[in-house]
Amino acid sequence: MQNLSERDFLLQVLRGDQYAVAFCETLFSLSQVLDDLVDGDKPVGSTTVVNSFWDALIELPANPFYRMHEQYLRPQMAVALQDWRDSMVLERQPDVHARTLAFVMRDQLTGIVSQAAYLVGGRDWMQEVSPQIRLYFHDESLSDYLTSLMPEVPATDLDLVAPSDNTTSGEVADKEVQP
Repeated sequence: MQNLSERDFLLQVLRGDQYAVAFCETLFSLSQVLDDLVDGDKPVGSTTVVNSFWDALIELPANPFYRMHEQYLRPQMAVALQDWRDSMVLERQPDVHARTLAFVMRDQLTGIVSQAAYLVGGRDWMQEVSPQIRLYFHDESLSDYLTSLMPEVPATDLDLVAPSDNTTSGEVADKEVQP
């Protein structure tokens, strides 16, 4: 399925629901602009910023799929945004464990696509297409991601970099748990 365009893939897993597809495409676009603004790795023009604010404040809340399912989608959107923010913090940590968590957490929009699949087709449909959704959108390998963050460390040595809490790979540090 990787050779399908993103729109065609979404149409397939969201059972042709144009509003569900538009909702997902809007989220993807907004998340990319946010990422580019925060990373500073791509210039983002003022027109793009204004259009993104329009999409976030006007188009997304007006989308019929979102309006019908807001009670299920908005909490998941909040978690996805916080996970992305946490991933930005974790990927700047000096140890592989934190950066591996960042890799896992940085794109939780795929969970929203799985939720959308549930909303358009029910549990059985979601369970059928959710693994495909994850594979389609998570196409970067962990080693490629870690190498991009730590280019000075050869990919074969990434598992040898010790976590910053002085534990060795596979060890669990005793940590005080707050109630």
